Amino acid sequence: MPSSRSSDKISLPWIIGIGLALFTAGGATAWFAVHHLSFSQKTSENPIESPTPAPISQSPIVEPVSPGPVETSPTATPAAIPVRETRQVYWLKVTDTGNQLVSQEITVQKADSGEGELTAVLQTLLAGPSNPQDMTTIPAGTKLLDLKVDKTGIKINLSREFGNDDGPDMLIGRLAQIIYTTTTEDSNAKVWIQVEGKPLELLGEGHGIEVAQPMTRKFFEENYQL
Repeated sequence: MPSSRSSDKISLPWIIGIGLALFTAGGATAWFAVHHLSFSQKTSENPIESPTPAPISQSPIVEPVSPGPVETSPTATPAAIPVRETRQVYWLKVTDTGNQLVSQEITVQKADSGEGELTAVLQTLLAGPSNPQDMTTIPAGTKLLDLKVDKTGIKINLSREFGNDDGPDMLIGRLAQIIYTTTTEDSNAKVWIQVEGKPLELLGEGHGIEVAQPMTRKFFEENYQL
């Protein structure tokens, strides 16, 4: 029958084409399946590690510190300048007519009492003159042992060296230096002299001179001559 042959001729190539298409599709499908399986295995064996986020650093909590007391340097107090007082000591100078009293102006630190200033003056006298033209008749080594000032006068206690015998002229000059130096502030003041705590009655030994107690400038000028 002519219709059956025509159908067989047409269907055979078509069938072959469908088969090739299915074969090709099946091969692609198989390749995709194999490739996908291989990729899955590699992924499972070597998983991709996602980067671990770095910890967020936190600043240390700083607690407020209450300020302590502020130290201040003490203000330096300027040192007080000591007040100086002018006084006089008496030396001797040899002249054609004999020994002569000469005064030297000195400065001493002002003291709370007249005794303190007078002590400094007498210590300067006993130390000897600084001017080689001046002379002292007070023996070297004489020391001031004590000094008191009261309403009865000025009381001086000297060491034993003051009583050494050096001749009448030297003894009178020695007496004059003590009396005039101690009465610079008050020329009418009375002076009491002791040696080693005993009242001085005779100054010197072999050629000693008598000493009246108390003695003043006026009494000295009337009874002694340099």
